[in-house]
Amino acid sequence: MNKRGFTLTELMIALTVMGIICVTVLPAIVRTAPAKNKIMMKQAYYTTTTLVSDLINNPNLYPQVDSEGNMKVGFDNTEEVEYAGETYGGAATNDGNGAYAKFIGLFSAHLNKDGEIETTCPSSSSEEEAVPDDSTWQYCRIFTSPNGMKWSLYSVYTTASGENTNTIVVDVNGNKEPNCMQGDDSANQECKDREEDFDRFSMEIKDDGTVTIPEEQTWAREAIQVSSSITK
Repeated sequence: MNKRGFTLTELMIALTVMGIICVTVLPAIVRTAPAKNKIMMKQAYYTTTTLVSDLINNPNLYPQVDSEGNMKVGFDNTEEVEYAGETYGGAATNDGNGAYAKFIGLFSAHLNKDGEIETTCPSSSSEEEAVPDDSTWQYCRIFTSPNGMKWSLYSVYTTASGENTNTIVVDVNGNKEPNCMQGDDSANQECKDREEDFDRFSMEIKDDGTVTIPEEQTWAREAIQVSSSITK
């Protein structure tokens, strides 16, 4: 039996057809598929909201009534609790164990970490996250999760207003460049000129468990809306 293969002309036609298909389809795929940083931001946001919900709904960590019978809305219950052999909460001091450090401490204790936790807050000249003015003090926990994300958790107390703010800054690719967060006034010019593909974003945690991304961080806010059907 004679075996007949493809002729050179037939191979050329097949390759041409494949080339046309690639040129036609690939741009559509590129436009549809979300950037990796957006996918990682969505993952970080989902991790944060899930853990925040777990913490605020844990009556052993945040009971709705404190020891004096006062009703609490959630993270405003700063009374001391024991978790995994450590104490969190207590007096509002800047010794790393104060009331305003309770949420940050418990959050970092529950999140998987890769390596040691850094407890030294960055200075105002740091590229990480500028410390507020001298009227405030802050407590922080900085670490990397197993998926390579760098988490910077800040609990900032403003003595002038008596208000506390819990903020989480996530660099989705660790220390890799560009290290840019949209709307960061302390960033270098390259970051300020950037319009997309940011790798850092921040979340503010309210006492009632609400997790919000600042309005100016439109790229990150869009990222958390990425369709799950695309990311799978």
